Amino acid sequence: MKASHPEHAHRCRDYLERLSRYLDDDLAAPDRRTVEKHLADCPCCEEVLASLKETVSLCHDKGRPALPKDVRARARQRVRALLEGIDTRH
Repeated sequence: MKASHPEHAHRCRDYLERLSRYLDDDLAAPDRRTVEKHLADCPCCEEVLASLKETVSLCHDKGRPALPKDVRARARQRVRALLEGIDTRH
């Protein structure tokens, strides 16, 4: 992101940290409006949001990879052992 002024770059950094929560609709209404106002005035952050949306979309399109049954079985065994306080890594 190119900023013409250091204050602009610092201000954008604060918004960039909120974009994921904005995209997930995980911001309170006042914070959401603040981010939307900033996006309307900042093409750099708007571009980052568009890229983030595309990334999320690609991840959703791929779906969850199927794990081999032995991996799931070992994971379940390890979780059970951890819950019971037994170490099965030997």
